[in-house]
Amino acid sequence: MRASPSPSPTAVVLTALLALLLGVSSPVARAAPPPGPTSATPAGGSFDVGPARAALARLIPGRDRQVDLVPMARGAEDAFRVSGRAGHIVIEGTGSAVLLTGFGWYLKNVAHADISWNGEQLTLPRLLPAPSAPVTRAANVPHRFALNDTDDGYTGPYRTWADWQREIDVLALHGINEVLVYTGADATYYDTLRDFGYSDAEIRAWIPAPAHQPWWLLQNMSGFGGPISKSLIERRAALAKKIIGRLRELGMTPVLPGYYGTVPPGFVAKNPGARVVPQGTWGAFTRPDWLDPRNPLFAQVAADFYRHQSERYGDSTMYKMDLLHEGGRPGDVPVGDAARAVQAALEKAHPGAIWTLLGWQSNPRPDILSAIDRSKVFIVDGLSDRFPSVTDREKDWQGTPYAFGSIWNFGGHTTLGANTPDWVSLYPQWRDRPGSELAGIAMMPEGADNNPAAMALFTELAWTPGTIGLDAWFAGYARARYGGDDPHAAAAWQVLRRTAYGTTRADSWSEGQDGLFAARPSLSATTAAAYSPQQMRYDPTAFDRALTELLQVAPALRNSSAYRYDLMDVTRQVLSNHSRLLLPQIKAAYDAGDRTRFEELTSVWQRWMTLLDQVVATDGQHLLGRWLAAARAAGSTTAEKDRLEYDARSIITTWGGRDSSEQGLHEYANREWAGLVGGLYRQRWKTYFGELDAALGAGRPPKSIDWFAIDDAWAHGHQRYATRTTGDIGRVARTVAATLAQTRTGRR
Repeated sequence: MRASPSPSPTAVVLTALLALLLGVSSPVARAAPPPGPTSATPAGGSFDVGPARAALARLIPGRDRQVDLVPMARGAEDAFRVSGRAGHIVIEGTGSAVLLTGFGWYLKNVAHADISWNGEQLTLPRLLPAPSAPVTRAANVPHRFALNDTDDGYTGPYRTWADWQREIDVLALHGINEVLVYTGADATYYDTLRDFGYSDAEIRAWIPAPAHQPWWLLQNMSGFGGPISKSLIERRAALAKKIIGRLRELGMTPVLPGYYGTVPPGFVAKNPGARVVPQGTWGAFTRPDWLDPRNPLFAQVAADFYRHQSERYGDSTMYKMDLLHEGGRPGDVPVGDAARAVQAALEKAHPGAIWTLLGWQSNPRPDILSAIDRSKVFIVDGLSDRFPSVTDREKDWQGTPYAFGSIWNFGGHTTLGANTPDWVSLYPQWRDRPGSELAGIAMMPEGADNNPAAMALFTELAWTPGTIGLDAWFAGYARARYGGDDPHAAAAWQVLRRTAYGTTRADSWSEGQDGLFAARPSLSATTAAAYSPQQMRYDPTAFDRALTELLQVAPALRNSSAYRYDLMDVTRQVLSNHSRLLLPQIKAAYDAGDRTRFEELTSVWQRWMTLLDQVVATDGQHLLGRWLAAARAAGSTTAEKDRLEYDARSIITTWGGRDSSEQGLHEYANREWAGLVGGLYRQRWKTYFGELDAALGAGRPPKSIDWFAIDDAWAHGHQRYATRTTGDIGRVARTVAATLAQTRTGRR
C-alpha cells in the first residue's frame, strides 16, 4: 500500500522517457510511493532559488557567482541536470535542496572537489570546469531521510545555529530531503502540560537535560540532569524554529515528534477520568507514564500538543512516533486500538501526514501495523545492514512503505567503517524486486559527525541507477576528496574498502569495533561498549597499509582539511586497532608473573595512549574541550552551566547513575577524543596497571577498584580541556607509523 494516488498518464510517460535517457527501468511500474516533500513544487517548476543560492555563497564564496540555478518542473521523482561551459555552470533541479544535490554531484564528478561534515577540499580553478556533456540524474526513491532519534544526544546536544546551518547545507548537497528534528520538543511539551495542570517547576523537573532528551522522547526516561531552565527551553525553541525554517526554505521536510501518550507522574490526579499505564523502567531509569490513547483525554492532549507545536514551528507532513519502544508495556490496552487512536489524532491535526516509525528490534509490532492505515505510514529501517535474517520487509511489515537504513555507529563511536558491500548489493535488490515497497533510504548513525565516506556512499544509493561498483566508487571518492589522481591516495582507499569498509552483516553487526583504550580497565576486555563488536571485524595489520599510503600522497594534495581529517582518522584507527593486539600480550605477561615484561608492555600501552591523544588533538571535531565548552555556553548561571556540563560529560561516560551505568550503559558513547583519551581513559589505565604491578610485586591478588566512583567523579568535575587544535597531523602520523614499524621488528 502507498500513500499517494497513482501518477498521471503524463507523469508516467515523462518518467519512462527519463528512465530511457538514464538507461534504467522506469520505477512507475511499481505502486506509487508516499509523497515526497518536494511534491508541493508547482508543476511549472517555479520556486524560490534564493535559499539554494545563499547556501552556495556559504559553501563556495566567490565562485558561487559562476553557478546558475534554474528551477525544473517535477515529474514523478526529484531530478537535477548539470550543464554549461567553463565559468558558467548551469544546475537545474526540481527543488532548492535538489539544486544543491546537483551541485554536489558536479563538485565530485566534474570539479573533483569535496564538501563533507568532516573537512572539505575546494582547490578549484579560477573558472569552474564544465561537464563534457549535460548530465541528468533522478532520485530512485522519494524519501531520503537523515538522523537517528539519538542524534541530539550523541552528535551534539549543544550545537549552535552555525553548526546546524552547516549540517543542513551538507545534507542537501548529499541528496537528503527529510531531516528528523527533536530540538525544541521540550517547549512543545512545556506548553501542552501547562494546559493540563502541571506547574512550571513540575514540568522543568520532568524534562531531562538536552543530551538525554532523545530517550525521554522515546518514552525511555525522564528528569535526568534537570531541572532544565525556562530560558534554555526558549533558546532551544528559537534554535528549532531556525532549523525547521531553513529546511522548509530548501524544500526539505522537517520530521517532527508526534504525540503518542507520554505524560509525567500524577496525570490522573490532575485530570480526573484519565487512564494511564505505568511503563516501569528502562534499565534503571523510570519511564514516563503512557496515557491510554483510547481515553477521551488522549485526543484532547494530542490536539493541544499539535496546536502548540504548530504555533511555534508550523506544520509538517511527517511525524515520528514509536509506541512501546524498547520494552514499553501496553498493560491491558489493546495495542491495535491504541495505534488507531494515535493515528486518528495525527490525522485530525494534520490531514494526510505520514506517521514515521523506526524499524528496530520488534518495532513496529505486527498488531500496530495491522490496525492502522499503512498508506500513511513510513518505516525507517535501522536493521537493513545488521542481521542476515532481514530479507523480506514487505512480509515483515505487511506491505508498509519503508526505507533501507543503516546505523553505522552507535553512541557516536569514532570508529571508521561500514558494511558497504551490503549496501550496494541489498539496496538495488530490494528496490527492484517485484512488489517492492522500498521507498527511501534512512541514514541513521547515532553520531552523525564522522565517517564521511560512509555518508557519501550511502546517500548516493538514492541517486544512482542500477548498482554501485565499490572499486570504481572508492577510486572516484579518493580523486574528489584530495583533488586529483594519486596512486597512493587510490591505494589507501582500496585498503580501506577491503578492511573497514569491506565488512558485511554476516556477523550481525553494522558498526566497526571500538577501541580498548576507552574500555573500563580489564585484562580480559574485548570491547569498551557492552553493545559493540567484541572482536576485530577485519585484519588490523592489513588496515595499517592505509596509513603508509596516505603518508605518501603527493604534497600538492595534502593541503585540504579533508586530507588532514582522513590522515588523522586513519592514524587514530590504526592505534585503536592495535590496542586489541597489545592487551592480550599484557595479560599473558601478567598471568605468567613476568613483572619485567608486564611493566615494559604497559609502558608501551600508555605511550600509545599519549600518541593517540596527540593524534586527535589535531582535529577540532575530536576535542573534548569543544564538547564541554558548548554545554557550558548554553547555561545562563554558574549552577546551570555546571548541570549542563555534567549532562555532556555523563552521556559519553557513565551515561547516568550507578545502577544504569553498571547495567551496561557506561562507555556506550565512548569516543577517542583529545582530553578524554589523555584524561579519564589514561587515568583509569594508569590506576589499573599500577595496582596490578603492585600486586605482582607483593605476590597478592589485585585490589578491586570502584570504576563507577572514578568515572562519576570525573563526570561531576570541571577540569578544563583544550578547545583549539594542537600539533601537526603529518608529523604525528609519521611518528605513529615509525613507532608501529619498530613494534613489528621487536623494538619498543
